[in-house]
Amino acid sequence: MKIPFFKNTVTNYFSMFVRLVQGIIVTRWLISHLGEAQYGLWVMLWSFFSYALLLDLGFGVAAQKVTATELYKTDIEKYNHTISSIFFSHVSMALLILPLTFVGMYYIRELFHLPVDATAEYIRFCREALLLSGLAATIVFPLGVFPEILVGLQKLYLRNYIIIISKIMELAGVIMIFAMGWGLFKLLVFVMLIMGVTQLAMLVSVWKSIPGFRIRFAFDKEVFKGIFHFSAAVYIISIGRMIWERGMFLLISIFCGLAPVGIFQLGSRVPFLIQQVSLPYVENISPISALLHSRKRTMHLAQILMRSIRWVNFFAAGATVMVMIYAPRIILLLFNVKSDEAAFICRLMVLFVYFLLVCRSIPEKFLTMAEEHKFLAKVQSFESIFFIAISVVGLLIKPHELIVVGAMILTKFIGTVFFVLPHLIKRANIKLRFFILYSLFEPVLLALATGMICYWQYYFLRGKVHEFFLLALAGFSGVIIYFPALYYMMFDHAERFRAKKIIKKFIGILKRA
Repeated sequence: MKIPFFKNTVTNYFSMFVRLVQGIIVTRWLISHLGEAQYGLWVMLWSFFSYALLLDLGFGVAAQKVTATELYKTDIEKYNHTISSIFFSHVSMALLILPLTFVGMYYIRELFHLPVDATAEYIRFCREALLLSGLAATIVFPLGVFPEILVGLQKLYLRNYIIIISKIMELAGVIMIFAMGWGLFKLLVFVMLIMGVTQLAMLVSVWKSIPGFRIRFAFDKEVFKGIFHFSAAVYIISIGRMIWERGMFLLISIFCGLAPVGIFQLGSRVPFLIQQVSLPYVENISPISALLHSRKRTMHLAQILMRSIRWVNFFAAGATVMVMIYAPRIILLLFNVKSDEAAFICRLMVLFVYFLLVCRSIPEKFLTMAEEHKFLAKVQSFESIFFIAISVVGLLIKPHELIVVGAMILTKFIGTVFFVLPHLIKRANIKLRFFILYSLFEPVLLALATGMICYWQYYFLRGKVHEFFLLALAGFSGVIIYFPALYYMMFDHAERFRAKKIIKKFIGILKRA
């Protein structure tokens, strides 16, 4: 099977760029048109919507893995039965979303930490908004298996084309909604509708990509049992990830209120964007690992892992240093908000996200597809319990969003450094000194050198030039340093040869022009 790695990665980055620009624009408009409290409500509704993924039971990743091993080529009937069983298990679980939504509506005051003097009209509005979010999740949730199949097919580019179109349509719709003077409720209806159409387009792409693919209206118990052990472990891993990604917002909302949720969202937005920037490359690891592991090419998998960590570290370290220096300016420029608290959260979270990207994200994907899912499930279970316990105790003592952030950082640090990384090094038979020097240390040195130059620029120019030009100068300096380093540090001999060829061809085109 020829893997379109370059095409997948490039379209991943283009899709990420579209979502990044769209997200920044929409966030600015949401804050401007809705206000801080309703923006916090918007964040919470999407947090609850994301909690629907807890009902996936790990079968989405199982669908990705069974597709990546190319079962559809060897036994299309067994493949159809497997995917059909996964799909209808999703349908069954989706039916649980509505009663959970009704429970949330009943406890709406506690969930959203609504003030005592909140009007009956506002409470009813929050309940209706939550109900709409629950209905949309019930409908869209079962269709989530089809993007996973496209990933397993190594056709991430098809999924990306669909996402790009949907995000452009969503942006156009948001412009129209705010121009018409409509509020949060109609905005929710439109966004949920776009999401449903996007998932249906994924289904059509899968159907055209796999000859003979059909969804059978039956549930195969034997096939279900065959994939349950893998999916159960993946499910536990997903729950653990969901708890820290969305649980932070829920805990802050319950103990601190909606306004701190908005502040935390602003502070964490840029670090999570850095995470998104790295994911287009990292996402290729899972299907490739599943395919190579099924072919018993374990050593090749380890090589891919080490090189992938080095690549991610190369870019993530530079971005982290930049955000540490320019956090207040970036928040002011992107979101038109000046907040020392949001800037502090931004700096803290960017260090946390960098640690996860380099030391956790890729190793976790590798170990999952290399049949180490049970081990990862145990680690995630420990982390989830530890995180909740520390957060609740800390918030009872002092209700502040930094308590939740600190608990999460401590939990992930212990789980990664003392469990995941040692297991990874042992499983892949990697020398610790080589891992530290090659994958961790060298890219960080380059980032620190770049950071010193950018800090010098920031120190002498802050307050003298506009934020945009200050950040543009920092970005230009980073590019000047990183592009030569990319050639000498990251490219192997064959890649350098291809790079020289492309540069010569580009120079020739310029001369002829």
